[in-house]
Formats: sequence, C-alpha cells, structure tokens
Amino acid sequence: MKATKKIKRGLLLIVLGTTISFLFSISAAQAAYPEKPVQVFIPYGAGGETDIAIRFLASVIPQFIGQSMVVINKTGASGAICFEYISKQVKADGYTLMGAAIGSNAIVPAQNLKLPFKFDDLTFIARTQFNPTMLAVRSDSPFKTLNDLLEYIRKNPKKLKFSTAGVQTVQNLGNMVLMKSAKIPIDYVSAVHYDSGAEATFSLLRGDVDFLYNNTPLVIPQVKAGKLRGLLVPAKLKEFPDIPTSEQLGYPDVDIVGWRGLCGPPGLPDSVVNLWAEAVKKTMEHKSWQKMVENIGDLPAYLGPEDFKKFVTNEVKRYRDIYTELGLLIK
Repeated sequence: MKATKKIKRGLLLIVLGTTISFLFSISAAQAAYPEKPVQVFIPYGAGGETDIAIRFLASVIPQFIGQSMVVINKTGASGAICFEYISKQVKADGYTLMGAAIGSNAIVPAQNLKLPFKFDDLTFIARTQFNPTMLAVRSDSPFKTLNDLLEYIRKNPKKLKFSTAGVQTVQNLGNMVLMKSAKIPIDYVSAVHYDSGAEATFSLLRGDVDFLYNNTPLVIPQVKAGKLRGLLVPAKLKEFPDIPTSEQLGYPDVDIVGWRGLCGPPGLPDSVVNLWAEAVKKTMEHKSWQKMVENIGDLPAYLGPEDFKKFVTNEVKRYRDIYTELGLLIK
C-alpha cells in the first residue's frame, strides 16, 4: 500500500510539474510577442496614400512594439485581393496584419455583395487618420470653377475622363456622387483606372485625363507647386481657404473622405489586438509621426478596436445606400 501511495504521489508531482512547466512556457511565449518582424500588407500600390500612411506608421511604431514592420504591397480588385488574402489565408498569430483603408475595407464590401468575404471578417485594431479630399484639374485647364467643369460635361457628353485607383475607391465614388448630385448621367464621363492614387494623380499631371477626385496627400503638393488647381473640397482646408467646399457649391453629398487604420486576420487574440492598439495610440502621440501626417495634409483621428469597428459599420451602410440609389449595387 505504501509503495502504491508513493507511486501515485510521484505521478501526481510529475503531472503537476509538467502542467506548471507548460503554463510557464505559454506565458513566456505570450510575453515575448512579437519575437520577429511583423508583415503589414497594403491593398494598394507603392506611393499611394494608404502606402504612405502605413509606412509613416512603420517608421515610428517599432519603438513601442519592439519589432520592425515589413510593408508589403498586394494590389488588385480595388483592394479586394489583399482583403481576401488576409481574411482567408493568414494565421491569426499576430505576424501578418493589413493596412486598412476606406476603399478596401468599406467601399468594396459595401458595393459588392458577391465577394467571398464581409467587411467585418477582419479584426479591427485602430483607425489612425482622416484623409481630406479634393477635386482638381491641371493649372492650365480651361475649367476655372466646378461650374465650368460641370457645364462642359453637360454640353459635351463622353468627352472628358477622370482617373481613379480602381472601380471601388474614393476617386471613383466621389465622382459618381458628384455626377448624381449635379443631375448628370454617370456615363457622360469616363473613368481611367490605375493601381494607386499616386498613379491617378500622375495621369492628370501628364494630361492623360481631365480631372480627378483624390485624397489631399497626393494633390496638395501639386497644388502648392502650381501644377494643379483645386475646384472643390468636402471641408475647408486652412492652407487653401479660397477653394470652395461642396456645401458652398450646393453639393453637400460630395463629402467622401478617406481614412486609414490597421486590421488583422479574423480571430486575432485580444492580447495582440490591445498591444497594437496601444502602440498605435503612442505612435500617434509622437511628434515625428504628427509632423509627417501634418506635412501631407492628413488629420490624426484615433479610434480603438470597438469604436473603429462601429465607425466602419456606419461607413459600409452609407456607401451601400449610395450604390443602391445609383443602381450600382452588385448582388
């Protein structure tokens, strides 16, 4: 009997020791995260506004996260290729994230109900900033005002072209809403699609298109350089007080404003989400990040995980309503 008790006691100690060792190993592994660089995929091309925003974040956040961020561009289908990859093929281990943007994370899933994913399939981490927008033409354009542009389009159907970063992007939707608000048939203008907002801007500078509606980080430098002329902004910009707002011009619905943030694959552990959300917040309080964002005309606009999800939910509803009204909902 005594020998049996000793054996049982010995086995119990082994089990307890193994369990404690296992728990300590889990704790150590969790505490060590991240142990290697974290990949962040961008749904648009290099040099675009989302790419710029995430690279700014990646230049500062390592001091708060303890590892570097490796930025990778994965383009296609207005951001849907990257979204599907992150939502369907990536492990929820915290080593692969996605730079979120209005196009890929709100406009695309709002319009296309046939996609193999929904907008909330990802894990929301944090929103970082707003990107004001502007409708612009070249400085040598005959269109001095928005009314000049719209009147020409009315009298000359299918003569003018605008550039976009894809069918389901700010650049495309902004112009659609403008045409609808001005009671001009959408097919009176033609869209020319590029891989990024930067390429869309360059196409206007080259003279390949006649106008564009784009995020200000890619337009402001060209307006300052005297190469482009702003005709409309959704909200007043302090740097350009003479450019009228959409409301002043009688088109209050033309207020599509870009935003950026950070998401992860579905099922991302709360500990990882909270770690990144806090690191993003600290990054946004850092003077170097604030200066970079200010220089491109963006506005800091932090939201944590839950509030970010609520915000995107409202965005998707808004754009789905717009596409439904335009008769462009894909279902």
